[in-house]
Amino acid sequence: RPPADPSDAPSKNAAVDLTTRDYRELRRELWAEGAFEPEPIFYMLKQLVVFAFFGAALLALRPSVCSTLLSVVARFIGLERVLDLAANSHTAGPLATWQILLSAALLALSLQQAAFIGHDTLHNGVFCRPRGQGLSRSLLAQLNAGLLLGISCEMWLCEHNLHHAYTLRPGEDPQFRYFPLWLQSVKEIPLWLAELPSARTRPILRAFVWRCVQLLTRVQHITIAPMAMLIGRYNFLLISWVFAFSRRKWLDVSFMAAHLCWFAIWLAVLLPSTRERLLFVAVHYACVGVLHVQLLLSHLCTQQFSADEEATLGVFRFQLATTRNIATNAWDSWFHGGLEKQIEHHLFPQLPRHRLHAVAPRVKALATKHGVPYMEEDFSAAMLLCAHNLARLSIELATVNPAA
Repeated sequence: RPPADPSDAPSKNAAVDLTTRDYRELRRELWAEGAFEPEPIFYMLKQLVVFAFFGAALLALRPSVCSTLLSVVARFIGLERVLDLAANSHTAGPLATWQILLSAALLALSLQQAAFIGHDTLHNGVFCRPRGQGLSRSLLAQLNAGLLLGISCEMWLCEHNLHHAYTLRPGEDPQFRYFPLWLQSVKEIPLWLAELPSARTRPILRAFVWRCVQLLTRVQHITIAPMAMLIGRYNFLLISWVFAFSRRKWLDVSFMAAHLCWFAIWLAVLLPSTRERLLFVAVHYACVGVLHVQLLLSHLCTQQFSADEEATLGVFRFQLATTRNIATNAWDSWFHGGLEKQIEHHLFPQLPRHRLHAVAPRVKALATKHGVPYMEEDFSAAMLLCAHNLARLSIELATVNPAA
């Protein structure tokens, strides 16, 4: 039986009622068709992909193995320059820089794909019947999100459930609070002003802090992607540890500690010098940071609504107004792990990832029927669109007087 429908709350106008009615009907059809039943083989293969990338990252730091593999590939495709590269990497020293970079990127891909499995598991998209499968669900989530990615599953559940309930609601969506770095909507400005020191007791400090905020946001369209890549990973790990300890989530702590152990062993055993370890960590964390850019593009620079506005829109219109799909091809959709169909995911959070593409045409048809915009851009176009909107918002913020 399907769980309680979030669209069951009474709507405030007839047009929304019609849209909500059709959305509920589509949801009932999907349950009747068995669309919410996951295919175990799909997730088994995805888990193998995670381990394959992990193993490839390990092999990349074994010079003799890598040289042999490169030689075989070079002879097969007839590239003598690749043969020279393999020979040089084997004779110049135990590790070449390109091997460190390759391993860091491959390990990042492993963790990125593990994050997607952890996400699907905690959404009950891998085990659709939590009763009787709670232990399996918990272990699979902890394997991918805790042990491999190193984050708190309980923190993710808490924040991500609120994100789905209050998508982009100013000040209430915990996964889209970016004061004082990035302003996403003019509706956030009053909330930002409320974060400042008192205008009555500390007017000079308030003006100074606001000036710093304006300087940061002036270049937000430039800093958004680099900062997400450079600090996103560190921030995610930090807030996970703070959450797990403050809420006494000891299972999370144990798996995150195991993550730190295997990563420390990786650095100590496979990388012989401090310089190589620092290079590996910097590149690896930056590559994992691409995941944070992907997460941002799913919602950034769409629309923000208050609770009253959300109730007026209804669930279907609200989710399509705050969510963006990323257009992909058959060869690159795997890289996005279901994030490319974020609209369908937000409408049907329990829907397994491998069903999202099949459901998308039906969601588009429903949107067309009711005149609801369906946002879908390719990755680069979405980046440019966000940069343009962030630049515009920074100009608007520059005109705000904090003393007013």
